[in-house]
Amino acid sequence: MRTVTAMDMRRRLGEILDAASAGERILIERDHRPLAYLVSVEEGASLGESPDELRERRFAALDRIDAFARRMEIEHPTQPGDLSAAEWIRWDRDHRDDRHKQHADDE
Repeated sequence: MRTVTAMDMRRRLGEILDAASAGERILIERDHRPLAYLVSVEEGASLGESPDELRERRFAALDRIDAFARRMEIEHPTQPGDLSAAEWIRWDRDHRDDRHKQHADDE
């Protein structure tokens, strides 16, 4: 594996791209710190998730969000007359300018 600096990348981009597309892995670093790897398209594609894995990961995230929402409903029940989250955001947005003006007047 070859290591190049960011400056080398700028100077010899074509040569370095050719090497990566031929299958060479290239580590790019700046100030002796690794920044990124440059690999061929084929190798990069093999690093990604399959569509099924991506779908499963997204569904798992949605399940965790649902579980969190149910837990919050139990731990922090709403009372009659409480604003919903959407109503609270709208109220806050509508009154934000009023609060900023009042704060500026107080100073």
